[in-house]
Amino acid sequence: MYADIVVDVGISNFDVEPGCIGYLIHPFIFVMMKVVVTGSEGFIGKALCRELAKRGVEVIGLDRKCGTEATEVCELLKNGGIDCVFHLAAQTSVFNGNLEQIRRDNIDTFMRVADACNQNHVKLIYASSSTANPENTTSMYGISKYFDEQYASIYCKAATGCRLHNVYGPNPRKRTLLWFLMEKENVSLYNCGQNIRCFTYIDDVIEGLIYSVGCNRQLINICNVQPVTTMYFASLVRYYKPLEIELINEKRDFDNLEQSVNRDIYLVPLSYTSVEDGVKKIFDERKGKDMSY
Repeated sequence: MYADIVVDVGISNFDVEPGCIGYLIHPFIFVMMKVVVTGSEGFIGKALCRELAKRGVEVIGLDRKCGTEATEVCELLKNGGIDCVFHLAAQTSVFNGNLEQIRRDNIDTFMRVADACNQNHVKLIYASSSTANPENTTSMYGISKYFDEQYASIYCKAATGCRLHNVYGPNPRKRTLLWFLMEKENVSLYNCGQNIRCFTYIDDVIEGLIYSVGCNRQLINICNVQPVTTMYFASLVRYYKPLEIELINEKRDFDNLEQSVNRDIYLVPLSYTSVEDGVKKIFDERKGKDMSY
């Protein structure tokens, strides 16, 4: 089935690189017929499902919030007719102390999904994380994502893992930095706001995930390589809304001071949104919805 994938990924401004088996056609037509998205009700999952639907793709969403589990992929693939699986479902926080839950959802479930895709010759695209880079790993979450990359490289060789870096955008996931900045009037920043991150706008992440459909690289970066401090990011938000920022001179357990990018891993060639433009887009959208502070 892999060789039959012919897809316009809807990305202009670059040529298809040697690691791709798909190609671009104009006007933008997504030839893929049916995909499965796990974690379809999550922050990234919702955005991906919306964009795929806009491009005429039939999407089957699986999410615990809707009473379905990612492992249901196994049965869906047995019935045939699925062209690709986007596996986004996972426990997501480095501060999550429920190690057993992380193991079940991020490792055990991933193995079952990867095995099913491999056995049924269906393309697997899965969300990895900047924390999978050993230089950034500080928690079970990062360990689980690194495990997924290694497992797929051996047992599901046609899979493409996407290392995502501090994804942000409108309606952010609860208890992320941007969520606190948007929803609270007083926010504390640890390490005096000097933690360094590569904040990547949600629209770019979605384009990168769709790009991955025609990519035969086992691991790629989807990342705005414009590192900024958390204080700088918070100051951008403060420009648009009242916000008191308290700087705390201590490091949190499991936190990483500087999230580095492994430059040896291929970077999806997009015109990435700057953090300045990304934050502006968020507030422009809120303004359009008459949401005031």
